[in-house]
Amino acid sequence: MNYFFISIFALLMSCGPREIYQEEGAEILSPLIFEMDSLVREKCVGESCAQIRLVWPMAKGGEKADIINSQIRETVKNLMQYGEKDSPDLEAGADQFLEEFLSFRSEFPESAQEWEIQVEGEVSYSSDQTLSIFFSQYTYLGGAHPNSMVYFLNLDYTSGKALDSNQLVLNEKELLKLTEQKFREYHEVEEGISLEESGKFLLPETGFFLANAMGFQEDRFKVIYIPYEIGSYAMGYTELEFSREELKEIVRW
Repeated sequence: MNYFFISIFALLMSCGPREIYQEEGAEILSPLIFEMDSLVREKCVGESCAQIRLVWPMAKGGEKADIINSQIRETVKNLMQYGEKDSPDLEAGADQFLEEFLSFRSEFPESAQEWEIQVEGEVSYSSDQTLSIFFSQYTYLGGAHPNSMVYFLNLDYTSGKALDSNQLVLNEKELLKLTEQKFREYHEVEEGISLEESGKFLLPETGFFLANAMGFQEDRFKVIYIPYEIGSYAMGYTELEFSREELKEIVRW
């Protein structure tokens, strides 16, 4: 599964659902529009380079768009893992990354190591209640292999504010039960064998839990376990998906 090369040229102009305002008892409808923004920078020492590539959707129009954009930029900065903790300044974070690469090459001039950070986001779902932004992240700063992850930013469509997990998942106990069943099917764990015994879930002390990455893609609800979250790097991603018919009122559609 490859999340890391979403086209920078795609424009998500209209997400279908409409924003609802109340004015003297009447509904006034307006579309929520998105365009793509990006930040790409590179520094090289000889043939060895560090590159950072950030791509994210940007909402257009009004106070709600400002709220959404602030949270999207903050998420991109957090996934970039550079920059001041309380500042959504992507440019400063990118500069810090490149300066650290130059400092590394100055300290180890014989190294041919290259560095890379990619963060890409897209609007993956929108209804009159819920907006999901799907992010993928890829980093390589040397070592045996690169690291990657995915993440959903789930927002209230009306206010633009982020949804807590208990606002997104309305019946956690039931979702946990269904997710474990689907997890066993995905990894072909036979009945009567525990996940620990199967080697597909390496955190027996915690018990089975929901993934950090949960949200919507098109008309499906996704629960995605990333490398190291429950198993080894070699295990890769476990991507589980549910239809509306499967979950009904268990999550907020």
